[in-house]
Amino acid sequence: MTWLTAEVIQALGAAFAMVITAWTAHQAREVKRLRERVEELEQQQKDEQQRFRAAAKVIRQLRRYADDLCDAMRRAGLVPPPSPVVIPPELAEEI
Repeated sequence: MTWLTAEVIQALGAAFAMVITAWTAHQAREVKRLRERVEELEQQQKDEQQRFRAAAKVIRQLRRYADDLCDAMRRAGLVPPPSPVVIPPELAEEI
C-alpha cells in the first residue's frame, strides 16, 4: 500500500469529484429538458380539452337541430329517415 499516498488519495478524490460534477450537470440538463417537455404536454392537453369541449358543444347543437328537423317532418306528416349516426359509448356521457 505504499502507492496509497496522500497525493494519490487527493488526486482520486478530485477525479471522483469531477465525475460526480459532470454527472450532476448532465442530470440537471436532463431534468430541465423533461420539465419543459411536461409543460409543453400539459399545454397541449389543455388545448385538446378545450377543442374537445367545443366539438362536443357543436355536436350537441347539431343533434338538437336534427331532432327539430325530424319533429318538423313528423308534424308535416312525413316519416324522418333513421339517423345514420351512432354515438360511441365513450362519448355518450360527453354528448
